[in-house]
Amino acid sequence: MTLFNPSGGDTDFAEVQPGGHELPVLDSLGEVVGVCATHDDVYLRFSYTPDDSDMSTRRERESGYLLPGVPAWPLCPEPWWGAGSRTWIARQLIRHSHLAYSGIEPWLVSGQVRGRGPDCEPLIAHLTPIARVGRKALVEADESYAAWQTRSFRSLTG
Repeated sequence: MTLFNPSGGDTDFAEVQPGGHELPVLDSLGEVVGVCATHDDVYLRFSYTPDDSDMSTRRERESGYLLPGVPAWPLCPEPWWGAGSRTWIARQLIRHSHLAYSGIEPWLVSGQVRGRGPDCEPLIAHLTPIARVGRKALVEADESYAAWQTRSFRSLTG
């Protein structure tokens, strides 16, 4: 099952952020894996911009309480994960790709974990944007993770 719609619009140009910093657009799963290999604590964040300037994402929807950070998901694999970092990263990209809609983009960021959100996701503060994940990388992640799921299912049943 594909959670990501590859027919949506996308640009492959570097994003110019406030302060004039250009962020690379990662167009392959290999590039995303490479960033995770060279940075500590990389998180996946879905938002209009990679920083935490959108205060509406800092409020918990039901209660209205201010959150200590913005929701993001870890891209570095957990020690118990035995299928390798490429599969973990593909899985994380695909499991959260439904959040990419109407201008909301997937970003790689680093920052400090300040708590947990209502769904137990890490809340990250003091964000440092790293890159934007391009549409081609999401399509490749979907294909890679689907192939891994099929291979794992076959080994369990055969």
